[in-house]
Amino acid sequence: MILAMLAAGINDKYPDSRKRLIRTAEIMKKHNPTNMMREAAWKISPVITATFTDIETVKQITRTLKEEDLGVSIVISGLISEIKEAVKEIGLNMHTVHLSLGVFGKKELLPSEKVLEITTGCGHHCISPQSVEYYVDLIKNGKITIKKAAEKLSKPCVCGISNIKRYIKILEELTLP
Repeated sequence: MILAMLAAGINDKYPDSRKRLIRTAEIMKKHNPTNMMREAAWKISPVITATFTDIETVKQITRTLKEEDLGVSIVISGLISEIKEAVKEIGLNMHTVHLSLGVFGKKELLPSEKVLEITTGCGHHCISPQSVEYYVDLIKNGKITIKKAAEKLSKPCVCGISNIKRYIKILEELTLP
């Protein structure tokens, strides 16, 4: 996932800041993301996100963003080892790493891990466990395809970081006999 943003007081003060952010979004869109923030939001959101399934595409985008030097803050989310290698190859350095420390509290109240893999795929938690279970039932009863269910589950994700291809794989696992 790539997140581009205008940092308040740093790179949002230029008259063409919005134009630079939109250009960043156009570069990401050109590389056929699995999912992306709706284009209508580009003009108002301080953040634009897009999801990709392979590191080579992320490298191409990062290389282009480096060349165009738009002055927009970029965050890349994924496997740390892959990202570290990719940015090094492009001639950049990572300066911040965020790690998940796990889940704490009454874990028995949570849905299954596979359901959580889908619900946590949206940064704003717009995909409910009940929706996942609903679509799993529809798939098992032959009322919807796995691909269509993955697309429908992604629909509420306004930030565009849900990964439809990943959801397809998870739904395949959840619907095995």
